Amino acid sequence: MFNISFRYEKFYALLFLVAASVTGLLTSYWAQSFLIWALVYILWKWVEFYHFYHWYKNGAKNAKVPLNHGVWGDFASLILNDKNKNRKIYKRNKLLLNQFNRTAQALPYATIILNKGYELRWVNSIAYKILGIKKSDIGVKISNLIRDPLFVELLEQVNQGTEVSEMKMTHPIDALRKIHIKLMKLSNKRFLLVARDISQQDALRQSRKAFVDNASHELRTPLTVITGYLEMLHNAKDIPKTWQQPIEKAQQQSMRMEKIINDMLMLSSIEHERHLEDNDEIIQMPQLLNRLLDDVKNSSKAKLHHFSVNIDSDLKIRGNEEEITSIILNLLNNAVKHTTANTKVSLRWFSKGNNAILKVCDNGKGIDAKHLPHLSERFYRVDNSRDKNTNSTGLGLAIVKQICDNHHATLEIESEIGKGTCFRIIFRQ
Repeated sequence: MFNISFRYEKFYALLFLVAASVTGLLTSYWAQSFLIWALVYILWKWVEFYHFYHWYKNGAKNAKVPLNHGVWGDFASLILNDKNKNRKIYKRNKLLLNQFNRTAQALPYATIILNKGYELRWVNSIAYKILGIKKSDIGVKISNLIRDPLFVELLEQVNQGTEVSEMKMTHPIDALRKIHIKLMKLSNKRFLLVARDISQQDALRQSRKAFVDNASHELRTPLTVITGYLEMLHNAKDIPKTWQQPIEKAQQQSMRMEKIINDMLMLSSIEHERHLEDNDEIIQMPQLLNRLLDDVKNSSKAKLHHFSVNIDSDLKIRGNEEEITSIILNLLNNAVKHTTANTKVSLRWFSKGNNAILKVCDNGKGIDAKHLPHLSERFYRVDNSRDKNTNSTGLGLAIVKQICDNHHATLEIESEIGKGTCFRIIFRQ
């Protein structure tokens, strides 16, 4: 385009040069003729520039394009093309923004956009109901509206580079309500805060925990009495031999019921949010793993099993040691309890990338693939026959899964019939 423009400019300059030559030939005033026509040419271009400048300064409207030639005409065309492109981009962005606004307003969650100083830039209408924040608060620092110390710590975490942080807190106005908040970093200058009211879920969880605690307590008393009488009958010398086996079976079932009650209480306990607040102690995993492995190896059921160990002696994690202990014992005991004598059991503790990985494998008979997605469900057992797994409560892996969730860890299970089973827990560092 500019090549064409300069070609025209050369033509106009040549035309004025011819006019100056003709005038000089006719008047014999060559110098004056060239000077006059040069001034005319400069004046013409200055007028074009003047009109172009004022047109551009006043908005470069399509209906008022100045009549320019050459370079200024091309500049005007470029500006109009860019304006048309920008207009299309603006319409598309406006459409996307309207769609975002409608979507965010329809969400049942408080949605807030913050700038790099954590000042409100945009809020949806539900934010007032959930957090007491309204549109008139735009421009105010979020920490001036939500003064919970845990929330201030959340802001600090994201400020130090954490991409996503979340927390539970009491409602800033109503102390009986609970709020779950997630803060995400969108860019260096924008943050997205999403909050939802979890009061009902929290009340339901508290009610379920209270029910499990009460039911377990009520079951313990009669179970203790039954177990006591069964033990007395089992030790009695005048009991007929035909009654000994039924009494032993009843004892086994009473012990299993007691274990179910204990597992139910533990699962209810680790689901409760107070455990989430204590998951930040440094756990000396090498020492813990070696100690627990020795306990399992020395048990009567594991004396004919073969163990191999590979533990990174420098790898530690943060978490709740009591809960991590439960994970390790569950996995090791399962590897022993559900396999036959001479089975090889391997324990590995190692790092990969930014993750710490606990791996417990055996070369037992394996588990059918159809069972794998359900193994961490409550009371799910692969073999429900009367002769096998009589001591299994079906809650062990459910407890492991819940503890993994508490520690933001992932439980993975791999198994193949005839080749064994591997349980892998991935802790994100």
